[in-house]
Amino acid sequence: MRHIRRARTADYPTLVECVQQWWGDSSTPEQARELSLLLPRLFLQHFAATSLVLEDETGIRAFLVGFHSADDNHQAYIHFVGVDPRLRQQGIARRLYTLFLERAAAAGCTEVRAITSPKNAGSIAFHRAMGFELDPGDHESDGVPVHRDYDGPGQHRVVFRGKLGAQSHDDILRPFTTRRAKPEDFDAIVEVVDEWWGRPASRDLTRVFVDHFFATSLIAERDGRLAGFVIGFLSPSKSDEAYIHFTGVAPAWRRSGLGRHLYQRFFETARAGGRTVVKAITSPQNASSIAFHNAMGFTDSTPIPNYDGPSLDRVTFTRPL
Repeated sequence: MRHIRRARTADYPTLVECVQQWWGDSSTPEQARELSLLLPRLFLQHFAATSLVLEDETGIRAFLVGFHSADDNHQAYIHFVGVDPRLRQQGIARRLYTLFLERAAAAGCTEVRAITSPKNAGSIAFHRAMGFELDPGDHESDGVPVHRDYDGPGQHRVVFRGKLGAQSHDDILRPFTTRRAKPEDFDAIVEVVDEWWGRPASRDLTRVFVDHFFATSLIAERDGRLAGFVIGFLSPSKSDEAYIHFTGVAPAWRRSGLGRHLYQRFFETARAGGRTVVKAITSPQNASSIAFHNAMGFTDSTPIPNYDGPSLDRVTFTRPL
């Protein structure tokens, strides 16, 4: 089974080996080795937390190395991406890009950049399909704008730029209305959850949570339809804790800031109730949820075996208020 996780510094030797092997079908061994030099160890030493690895039982099958700019906190950068040739044309790169872009947007980035060689027609087509624009250059090759000597003499590059949440927060959220949940909202939530998740997920939310914790839960709607929700409560047993049990945003409104808005509203409710910490959990395979919670200021645990029963491992999140 394939899953995506955050990269680790220890992945570096494997990633270099992957580059040299995966590009071997289109390059000479020397060219593949030269390409691997574009990924020095420092990128995994300092940007592992914002980089992604897809692996299965055989090992690493794809990766994305990227970071959030230290000098411009509105900008993210994708430095190097690789997919095992046997998995290409299966949407793997799109999955990695989508997760990276979601994480960057959740962290407050409004722009993402990347570059490629003018000869890499596949990369140019992929970035265009992902919605990237090509920056005007000082030269043109086959109708593509090129920046000559971008990375040094003779190192010409095509430069991509993508927008992340370019509208203001208020403009983006204006079409949505947010209110406290009601017990009857349960039916509307259960009706769409499996579709939103693309798998059976409604079994994780029973009516009892909406019947008894609706006053601390939130519903977002757009054009009269459910757009997102947070089911959470203030712990009766632990007077300093609030807990987010289940949350969701309709696929059409992801990366809009709606999830962040709902969490912030819940944080306000928790503070008003005298709580000093918020907790939540997710599956270790849910890289998107882990990235979102990290961007929202949560600290995640290592996976805890059998947390919710046999084989139901979980990652726990903790955030001070």
